[in-house]
Amino acid sequence: MSAVTRVEAYLTTVQRQLGDVPRPPRYVLKAASIAGFLAVWWLFVRVGVLGFALITTPPEAAGALLGYLLGEPMTNGGYSLYYHSYHTIYRVGLGVGLAVATAVPLGLLIGWSDWWERYVAPAFELLRPIPPVAWVPIALVAFSTNLLSIVWVVFVGAFFPVLLNTADGVRSIETEYVRAVQSLGGSRWDLFRHVIIPASVPSIATGVMLGVGIGWIAVVAAEMISGNFGVGYITYQAYRLMQTETVVVGIIVLGTYGALSSYAVSRLGTRLTAWKDRE
Repeated sequence: MSAVTRVEAYLTTVQRQLGDVPRPPRYVLKAASIAGFLAVWWLFVRVGVLGFALITTPPEAAGALLGYLLGEPMTNGGYSLYYHSYHTIYRVGLGVGLAVATAVPLGLLIGWSDWWERYVAPAFELLRPIPPVAWVPIALVAFSTNLLSIVWVVFVGAFFPVLLNTADGVRSIETEYVRAVQSLGGSRWDLFRHVIIPASVPSIATGVMLGVGIGWIAVVAAEMISGNFGVGYITYQAYRLMQTETVVVGIIVLGTYGALSSYAVSRLGTRLTAWKDRE
């Protein structure tokens, strides 16, 4: 018996012995996971693993976050967390909103029409592999303001996930539904309105979730290069000044905003596809 086999047999025995032990509630497991992460973070800073000695500890980061929530400026003579958050959220919301407004109709057309897929989709496939950050220099030259350049980068980052998922959602619709509408004398508009769009909503919601996540990544990169305000901008400036507590707070805030926005899109998608649960 090899060592791997013996370990697997031992783990199986332990699992059987623990089978009757009640499992802790889900919130307890989540709290334990977070506590373990914070403990490892604190230990790495104290020991100085991989240069972590330069990073702030969890209590110090929590104190800095509390101060910023109470209105303290994030840099000397600078603006508050709320001011920077407003600019970042506005840029992400505008960029993602424009991406959804354009990518969803195009995705529906590309997924449904052979003409659009044959003559329009190849152009987007050519542009899709370009990272959103690579558009920053072009955006700075093409647009007259920092707002438009940052929104453009966010738009590009969110556009393609929404487009591809929408088109795939249309292509995955079962042909029986299409034939049923046609056999009942429904027009192409009836088919599009009552079958294509509703059946594509789950894929659209998935694409929007992915687009929102990439939009937050793109806005941070764009603000670091061309922003005068924003959480991404102030995080980068804090890095240049070696204010690690502000850097950590910026990361926490950005992660929180990204998680909340993804959760909101997920909840909205669940409500729009309540008919799936009835099925």
